[in-house]
Amino acid sequence: MKTRMGRAAGRRAAVPERLRTWLFDPRSLTRRLCRACPGGFHVQVLSQRWDTPLPAEREQLALALRERVLVREVLLTCHGIPWVFARSVIPRPCLRGPQRRLARLGQQPLGRVLFGSPRMRRATVSVRPATADPLMLQCCTAPLGRTPHDAWQRSSVFRRGDQALLVSEIFLEAFARD
Repeated sequence: MKTRMGRAAGRRAAVPERLRTWLFDPRSLTRRLCRACPGGFHVQVLSQRWDTPLPAEREQLALALRERVLVREVLLTCHGIPWVFARSVIPRPCLRGPQRRLARLGQQPLGRVLFGSPRMRRATVSVRPATADPLMLQCCTAPLGRTPHDAWQRSSVFRRGDQALLVSEIFLEAFARD
């Protein structure tokens, strides 16, 4: 997979040291989490539904105002402790051909599919404190039952030809402590 880190490099200095290598790593988060949590990594699917994207998501993917997309929200856990909240926004065109399996992932990590496809590439990345995106933070807060503090968000646009999807990840406090 080819990668371009985009705007992320300019924010590197503001990111806490313990998170820098994670947030700016161009490789698969799934693979790295599996190594960091041997035998305990799990994808907990919170929801998967057709919905309208958040305004920032619509802008990043250049979607029409009322365009509906497949939204998948998961917690990536280590031995049952939530480390990362992830929200994927997948427009309909991304679900044609071999990529239609994205609609039927179940508890399989999306990263395994994205990084397993030689034609898929991470086109852009943005990194910011999770509090900078209140609507995304609200999505994360609902399943956790609380607002995460000192959390950071990474949003990545993945492209396969002219098709694009968005994966946003909020790295939670428990992750930063482990």
